[in-house]
Amino acid sequence: ANMSGIKVSKKALAQFEEMKKKRTHKFLIMGIEKEKVEVVDGKSGDKKVSPSYADFTKALCVPKKAQWGIIDYEMKMKDGSVKQKLVYISWCPDNAAVRTKMLHGSTTNTVKSKLGLDKGLQASVPSECEEELLQKKILA
Repeated sequence: ANMSGIKVSKKALAQFEEMKKKRTHKFLIMGIEKEKVEVVDGKSGDKKVSPSYADFTKALCVPKKAQWGIIDYEMKMKDGSVKQKLVYISWCPDNAAVRTKMLHGSTTNTVKSKLGLDKGLQASVPSECEEELLQKKILA
């Protein structure tokens, strides 16, 4: 159940669907704004700017800000094939305000279930967002 009562906004859902179906973005950054989950950064992950994984973590790992990063991740397999998966990183740094942390923590499951994301990482420091860790999750 969603303890916080915070829902994913219709606009954020529409932006996510577009990313999923039309692959307009490499990643989206979502956060809580005015008691709703919204896309707080849709520019950094736009396919037009050819974003890298480093761009993703830079946009996501902002001090004192709790956010969710959803990335359309492509991984080259040993046999040469490419595995593609939408995965998330739930970013909640230790220096975020207590209320911010509580709201983020109690809304994470809502974000995951609404967007249909099953694989991802929880991170409070940038080293927990490393690409290798995400790859391990995808293969698990």
